Amino acid sequence: MSVTGNIEQIKTSLSATEKRLAEYVLKEPQAALQLNSQELADATAASAATVTRFAHHLGFKSFTELKLQLAADVSSQENQEDWEPDIKANEQVSDITAKLLHNAERAMHETADQVRPEVVSELVTTLKHASQIICFGVGASYLIAQDIAQKWTRLGYNIVAGDDLNCLLPLAVSGDPERKVFWFVSNSGESPEAIVGARMAHDAGCTVVAITGVGRNSLAALADIALQTSDPLEAKMRIAATQSLHAQLFLVDAVFYAFTSSNYEGSVHVISSSRKLVSDYKDELRRGVAHRHNRK
Repeated sequence: MSVTGNIEQIKTSLSATEKRLAEYVLKEPQAALQLNSQELADATAASAATVTRFAHHLGFKSFTELKLQLAADVSSQENQEDWEPDIKANEQVSDITAKLLHNAERAMHETADQVRPEVVSELVTTLKHASQIICFGVGASYLIAQDIAQKWTRLGYNIVAGDDLNCLLPLAVSGDPERKVFWFVSNSGESPEAIVGARMAHDAGCTVVAITGVGRNSLAALADIALQTSDPLEAKMRIAATQSLHAQLFLVDAVFYAFTSSNYEGSVHVISSSRKLVSDYKDELRRGVAHRHNRK
């Protein structure tokens, strides 16, 4: 995770002193690289302990580790053009594809850095013992919910996806709620529907899983298991949720592959069987179409 990108996403949840540290690092990254924790504390009217907490808040083990990543960020910025995510009027297709490729790579690299193996492992174990998985998202987040459902359906799991909690919430109280997983997707973590749904699913006894952008947010706070992507730079006038979708799809893939890897033989067998079944179904359709065509 880049230091600057991470700061941009969580700075609203920082304390007043941490915000001073963040502003200094953002405005004077070269200067910050020359300072130790006490010197940075002196420069920002903070304490060395606050500098350490600030580094931990950003996901680093120490201020030294933060500086190593900051140095990499600065070097990367110096060696590439300033990529602007906004599209322009009459922009060349080659420029658009290059821009999209660059931003997609950035989204996935930063999300890979954000993945916490212990959290993924906990989710894998939880999903293995779930009697039902219910996925929810609104707008572009619903696309991610559908992707999750499609993947685990291939493994034979009882999983549904929807964007209407009127239909999904009743599932929370049927059967055994303690073995049910409600999986909410919201990039901001502040979608009103997701927040209310997560609270009600949790109160019903279900396990609540969330995919949100990095940083403190209401949905992540409600979740039993919270997975967070980096929140890549989106255009000021966001025509589509392009970068957040790249990050979320990448994260779902990481969880899915970890899940299948943990039960490799069984997963391969089920996927192969389901693929054959779908292939046979398509063959039947083709034969039916050909038969009707020949009769004409």
